[in-house]
Amino acid sequence: MDLGIDTSELKFFCRAVTINLKKFLTRSIDAYNRVFQLNPEDSKEIYLDIGEDLEKKGNYEGAVNTYKKIIAADPHNVDALFKLGKVYMNMGLLNDARDVLKKTVLLDGSIAQAFYLLGSAHFAVDENNEAIDAFNKAIELNPGYAEAFYKVGLIYDARSDFDSAIDAYLKTISFKPDFIKAYQSLGFAYEAKGMRNEAIKYFKKSIEMEEKGGK
Repeated sequence: MDLGIDTSELKFFCRAVTINLKKFLTRSIDAYNRVFQLNPEDSKEIYLDIGEDLEKKGNYEGAVNTYKKIIAADPHNVDALFKLGKVYMNMGLLNDARDVLKKTVLLDGSIAQAFYLLGSAHFAVDENNEAIDAFNKAIELNPGYAEAFYKVGLIYDARSDFDSAIDAYLKTISFKPDFIKAYQSLGFAYEAKGMRNEAIKYFKKSIEMEEKGGK
């Protein structure tokens, strides 16, 4: 039976709803807060969920605006600060990320990933002493933090402190045996020390892992 529905108009309407869903949801939350006095903590959780969803979809600007909305109402909201710092890192806004993550770890010194990201931000702008301090704190909180050990190794490598670099890389692969870059870095560090046989061993290992489709 033909109900006389214009499907082209219906598709257009559905598309418009999809595009504007987040804007609509945000306005709805604001209205709900005003009319029904939603608990502020519940409101923050909703905004955090929205920010995470936007971030997953690659809408970093939308995520930033959402997290900033939480921080404007609650400047000491660690979750929002941490997530904002992560988004800034993904956007390549290293100075912004560093500043936000500094606030995060000052408010809560128990988040290993926050220290790792802070170290990465310092490392990216050549603040290596600060980077090592942050990475070491991440490792203190999470002794098996392979990525943190690896970046510590890179810093020592850059300083030509190859023994310390090798030690950090070996710890990296002890916790993450499929970390190809760590094997490659070990090869270069041993090569720099003139230890050709050890260098070849780790270069071979990295090639074998790449051929097997490792990362």
